[in-house]
Amino acid sequence: MALLQSKTILIADDDQMSRKLAEFVLKKDGYNVLSVESGEACIDYLKNRSGVDLVLLDIEMPQLNGIETLEMIRADKSIAHTKVFFLTANEFSKYEEPSKRLGVLDFISKPMFGPEIQERIKAVFANDTAAKDTVLVIDDDRMNLKFAEHMLSPTYNVVTALSYKDALDYLSKELPSLVLLDLHMPGMNGFELLAEIRKIRNCHDLPVIFLTADSDRETEIRVFREGALDYIQKPFVPEVVLERIKRILTLRKLQTSLESEVERRTAELEESRRKLEILSLQVVKTLASAIDAKDRYTNGHSSRVAKYSKEISLRAGKPIEFQDEIYFVALLHDIGKIGIPDHILNKNSKLTDDEYETIKQHPSIGVEILKNITEMPNIEIGAHYHHERFDGKGYPEGLAGYEIPEVARIIAVADAYDAMTSRRSYRAALPQNVVRDEIVKGKGLQFDPDFADIMLTMIDEDPRYEMRDDGQAL
Repeated sequence: MALLQSKTILIADDDQMSRKLAEFVLKKDGYNVLSVESGEACIDYLKNRSGVDLVLLDIEMPQLNGIETLEMIRADKSIAHTKVFFLTANEFSKYEEPSKRLGVLDFISKPMFGPEIQERIKAVFANDTAAKDTVLVIDDDRMNLKFAEHMLSPTYNVVTALSYKDALDYLSKELPSLVLLDLHMPGMNGFELLAEIRKIRNCHDLPVIFLTADSDRETEIRVFREGALDYIQKPFVPEVVLERIKRILTLRKLQTSLESEVERRTAELEESRRKLEILSLQVVKTLASAIDAKDRYTNGHSSRVAKYSKEISLRAGKPIEFQDEIYFVALLHDIGKIGIPDHILNKNSKLTDDEYETIKQHPSIGVEILKNITEMPNIEIGAHYHHERFDGKGYPEGLAGYEIPEVARIIAVADAYDAMTSRRSYRAALPQNVVRDEIVKGKGLQFDPDFADIMLTMIDEDPRYEMRDDGQAL
């Protein structure tokens, strides 16, 4: 299964919606999916990049239709081997003759739906997996090439090259499974040729076995130092040659399978992590909404404070991890209000001293609720300290200045701004100039002066007083 998931499919279709649907279907099966919108772009991609295992080619395209595109592909030696499925929204019987002539593997009806389509694509790659490996034999002796071809062809597809030029030309267009390379050749010896092979795209780790009549220790050491996986002495012993090739290709396939499986598992874990983050955010937002719903005049307060806090953090130059964390922390800064009676939260008149003391309990209640969330150890900081003051006259701990955690100092400014710009049970939202003046008065007293300055800048950049509308201006 891992081998199938590493395959790359190129979609060539002028219909954007059709391309998007095909990408969605194929990516779910684990394929690498690329797409272009014309026959010309398809040909250009195939000629200039390697690694495409299958092309899904729309027949009905303007300028260069699918049949014309495939005719040009088959006429170009470097990409003539490309596997192709035709895509069509119409009856495909009329295209059977050119399809057979051009070697089309199958037809797929648009739009792409149904498991049978995915199974037909998988079948093509399953056949690839079962196909013979290709071995390139490079030797300047024709008799050696004939013998190697006779020896290997029952088990492998054998390609031969009589010179370094033939070898480099072939490798610039095709990627065999393994290379048997003669050490002593005119024009360029085996070590020099191997260095040139490593410069070719996709050939940096191509398995190479040297062929040599040399048996001295220095040659053996250099063979491995130059990056070959093995060497075979001439004259060939067929059983030895076949076993060494088999061993290397088996190890290679196991390595590829392992790498593909690691990639698949990594992708699965990353997707699981992403889904968990989304779920966590949804749960926290739902909880924040439940908190805000207790006070009918401040609905949306927690979300706005979270947005303001994240924006202040961004402008303060905090890393993205800090910004993401403070957003979560600020969403739950008022969670302790769950433990405060509704009649106190929604009272239209001035609170009594006892009622105010009850309100002041919500930071401590919040800490008790959040302290056992071990996956985010700082989640309770906002709830605990957002009513502390920079001058030490806040609650519940009476901390002062930089004793107050930085996250809480940011949330305190954001919380105060939203409190003043929101309608309350006992008053309307304050005018923006009044809000600004209050924050100026609170610098160094109620608020950290640096974060207060950032909030003042945000206010000054908002002459139409739109930032308070659910934070949409942020």
